[in-house]
Formats: sequence, C-alpha cells, structure tokens
Amino acid sequence: MIDRIIRFIKGYVRICIHSQETERFLNLCANNGVLLYRIEGAGNGCEMDISLSDFFRLQPICRKTHTRIHIILKRGLPFFFHRNRKRKAFFVGVFLCFGLLQLLSTRIWNIHVDGNYSYSTQSVLQYLEEQKICHGIAKKDLSCAEISAGIREHFPDMIWVAAKISGTRLLISVQENMDSIPQKETETEAPSDLVATKEGQILRMVTRQGIPQAQVGDMCEKGQILIRGLVDIMDDNGELVRQAQVPADGDVYIKTAYPYYKEFPLTYKKRIYTGKTRKRFVLQIHSLEFQLGLPGQPFEHYDQVGRFHDLKLTENFYLPVAYGKNVIHEYDIVKKNHTKEEAEELAKAQILDHLDDMMEKGVEILENNVTIEVTETKCISKGTVYGLEKNGESVPLSFSAQPTERTTDE
Repeated sequence: MIDRIIRFIKGYVRICIHSQETERFLNLCANNGVLLYRIEGAGNGCEMDISLSDFFRLQPICRKTHTRIHIILKRGLPFFFHRNRKRKAFFVGVFLCFGLLQLLSTRIWNIHVDGNYSYSTQSVLQYLEEQKICHGIAKKDLSCAEISAGIREHFPDMIWVAAKISGTRLLISVQENMDSIPQKETETEAPSDLVATKEGQILRMVTRQGIPQAQVGDMCEKGQILIRGLVDIMDDNGELVRQAQVPADGDVYIKTAYPYYKEFPLTYKKRIYTGKTRKRFVLQIHSLEFQLGLPGQPFEHYDQVGRFHDLKLTENFYLPVAYGKNVIHEYDIVKKNHTKEEAEELAKAQILDHLDDMMEKGVEILENNVTIEVTETKCISKGTVYGLEKNGESVPLSFSAQPTERTTDE
C-alpha cells in the first residue's frame, strides 16, 4: 500500500512494448535497475507499469533491442498538476486547506477529564476557563505542569493530577482521596446540653455523658433539655462535692408524627404521538449552528430529539465541527380521566415515594395511617405517618453553676 502511494506521488505510466527481443528487453531493464510492475501479455506485445523517472532511461535499451513503446495510461501527481496547471483557484484552495489544517492542529479542540467523582467535569472545566484555558487555545500557551499544580491547589481532595496533550486534545487524569470525607464531630470540649429539636415520644435513650432529664416513654417538646451537661460529683458518703460541666452526649430516638396530604385531579392530559416526523440536518461549527430544512415549526405540538457526531481526522485530532440531525415528532394532547382503580394505584405510588424519601433521611417508619379517598373530580390522600428518628442537638450549657467543693473545715 505504501509503495503504491509513493508511486502515485512520483508518477508512473502504463506502457505497451512491441519487440522481437522481449526477453532481452526485460533482462536489460533488470540489469540497469529499471523497475517494471504488473507485466502482462497483450497480443504481440507486453503491457507493464513503469515509474516516470525510469521511463526516460528506456531509450538506450529500446535502441539495442529494436523495441517500440506506446503509452497507454498516465497516472500520478505530476500528470495531475500538468493537466490542471491553469486552474489556479483550485491550487490556491488546496494550499489554503492544508494551511487551515496546520493551523487547527496547533490548537486544543477537546478537553477531557477522567477519574473525577466528587467534583463534576463541568466544575473542572469552569476552573480551567477562569485560568484562560478553553477550547481553541494554542498548544504553545499551555504548560501541563502548571495545569496539574493549579488543579491540585484549587481542588484539595485531588491527590494526583496528570495533564498531557495528545493531538488536539488536552487529557486530564485525576485521582481523588476517597477517605477525605469530613467526619462529623461527635464530641466537643465545651460544656453543653443535649436538647430536643422536635416534639415526640421518647422510645429509645442511651446516655454516654451527662445526666438524663427524661426517660423512655416521656413526651418531649422542642427545645427541652434531654441530657444535662452538669454532673454532680459525690463523695463516699453520698454528699455533693462539686458540679462538673461536661459536653452532654447520648442517643435519643423519638416517635415523631408527620402529617401527609396530597391531592390530584382525575382529569389529566396525555400525549398521543401521531407518527409524523420531520428531519433537519444540523452542522455545528464551534458555537455556531446551521440547520438545513424547512424554516419554522412544522407541528403545533412536538418533541425534538437530536443526535450529533464530532468530526475528527485521526483518533486524537478532533475538529471544532459536529454534524447530526434533529428528528421532530408530532403529538396531540388528549384529555383523559383516571378510573378509581388507577387513581388509587397512583396515590399509593406517591405515598411509597414519600416513605422512601423519609427513610433516605434516616427515619424508621413505625406506622402509616394515610387513607385514600376518590371523589368525582379528584383523589385525596391524607393522614399521619409515624417515624422513629434520632433527636437532639448540642447547645451551650444553659446554666453555669459555680463549682461547689467541700473543705476540710466542714
């Protein structure tokens, strides 16, 4: 394949020879280094391919062997340029095209980020854009080492960053520290109380530090102290020595009531697709978009689905050009009514979604007292959901008592 390309660039001819000493002609060509290709018999002569430079070396060989030569075909760039030597605009366009490709190859047209999880690709691209690194920037203006260092500094959780230029692409590979999730501090050195954040009935209670101010089964109000951060220190005789201020700590779980109400009409609108479609071919050049097709909107109600492909010359040489098509699907809007069974199923699905949301927030479902009622015009779901959840937050100690100590004179 490579030999054929080289022959085409240099130019070659297909010739037919007529000679009584054909064998001697071929031997002389071989001895003088004249390469012949695709030798075939043709009537009383032979046909073969020969390069343009070797063709002009055949004259002495033809005299010795009394051979006549007829040119059948001329192929290659030299003949192409000779035939089109007066088409100056064509050659100007060819050189401009190669010049444009050369210019495009010196810039970055695709930035790819790989290995990111907690940080989105868009956030990384936004940071690069703030640093004047965007699509279309010249390769000579980029420093992969500075890009890697800047990303590591801006995103502390990225423990390893590598940037490299491949073709017209800037490839950024990152590795995040998955163990760097901030842990919630469960203890604090400052004295504090644990107070209720919601009202409800206490079902579970474990005190690790402090004095409990409520018991399992009690009802608590919002803001009520559940665990006191003031501890009495007693001596061997059971007498108060002093009061120590500590950070209250414990787990308190309460039964909380969540009211639920939701309604929706039985009449709804449904899309019915007619099957009619329209196609529009789209060409995107950087931020510009050109649509080929009938102008205006073909349908009153429609959905549009687009599929696009990036244009590239090689695996890593991406051009700022994309092509594709938009397919427009027509639909009609039809009013329909839910049956009683359909409305109840839809209401049950909504209730289950609500319960799933509660469980995702750490609430354990204890009771579900939601009822569904279907009237002539709407479906109503109402009731109360009881859940078990962890309650309590640390607040500064509300009462700072002066420490009381016994002396030896007492």
